[in-house]
Amino acid sequence: MQLRLIKPAELEQAALLAHSIFRQAGDTSMKELFPLIFSPGYTHSYAAVAEDGNIAAFMGLVPSTIRTGEALLNVFSIGAVCTDPAYRGQGLAGQLLQLCQTHAANAGASLIFVSGDRSLYTRAGCVPFGGTQFAELNASSAHALAAAAGEEWTLRPMQPGDFFAVNRLLNEREAGQVYSPGELALLLGSEAYAGVLGLSQRTLVAVRDGSIEGFAAMAVPAAGVPAASPATAVEWAGQPQAVAALLAKAALCSGVGTLQVPVPWQERSLLALLRDAGASLSAGANSGTVCIADRETLLRQTEVCRKRSLDLSSVDDKELISLLFDPASPLRTSDSLEESEVIPLPYMSGLHFI
Repeated sequence: MQLRLIKPAELEQAALLAHSIFRQAGDTSMKELFPLIFSPGYTHSYAAVAEDGNIAAFMGLVPSTIRTGEALLNVFSIGAVCTDPAYRGQGLAGQLLQLCQTHAANAGASLIFVSGDRSLYTRAGCVPFGGTQFAELNASSAHALAAAAGEEWTLRPMQPGDFFAVNRLLNEREAGQVYSPGELALLLGSEAYAGVLGLSQRTLVAVRDGSIEGFAAMAVPAAGVPAASPATAVEWAGQPQAVAALLAKAALCSGVGTLQVPVPWQERSLLALLRDAGASLSAGANSGTVCIADRETLLRQTEVCRKRSLDLSSVDDKELISLLFDPASPLRTSDSLEESEVIPLPYMSGLHFI
């Protein structure tokens, strides 16, 4: 058994293995849902390859950059983790995870995000992180939100000519994945998170005086198809009132019922609009788990976010993640990081879901 970087020619087989584990007959293929993992190119993913050349286990590893305030975090995301049933019980996934962690550290990454929270990851140091308010819009609160947002915008489906404007809005967020227009087009077209939920993706923009001031991508039930999951806002950007108008419109569409909106803690203006409209709110962590790829790299990449020079050598990795990214961290004291120094992160089950 070889455990190594997967070769581009082997990605097709890895996609088929992942599809057999995670998808049902008639579902969109894993290769289509996750082009950043399975498209040929310079791959970072790892596989366990049996002596006959078959992929016994696979772990997708995808690099990206997160902008948060003035900082840029170089990170990796892990997903599409699967093992052929014939090879289970050999600890292959754990060995692949160790290889991915070493790869990320050597590549200069600060963090590794994982879409799961099972023991495979928690044993390797992955922990919940950040803070999110989970809002739910029903018909009543959606009508109230629409009224509060006003009628200043024309709300319409996103068009190909909107890509530069929408990408600008996404890249202007306080915290978010850094997209190029080409990558944004790829991810909007693949509809990864909507596909995982068994829903269809709908993208809308809010236009005022010829300028796009809001964008939202929602996972909603397809017309005439029973909903596999609750409708969910996937990603958005722009003026909070314009975004609110888009969310309200999506919630009021026929067949949606209620709309789940996971709002990162730092988006206070949007949260206030949702709260005032009567949306139900519940607090929780961000999506999935995270571990530190390299501690010194993390401290260096986040240095611009900290106002004071602090000795953080006495805190372990779990405590450091809490202090850096959790606004409600029980570890924060007058001698540690101030609340204003908490580093915002995007909600990780967005367009860049891995």
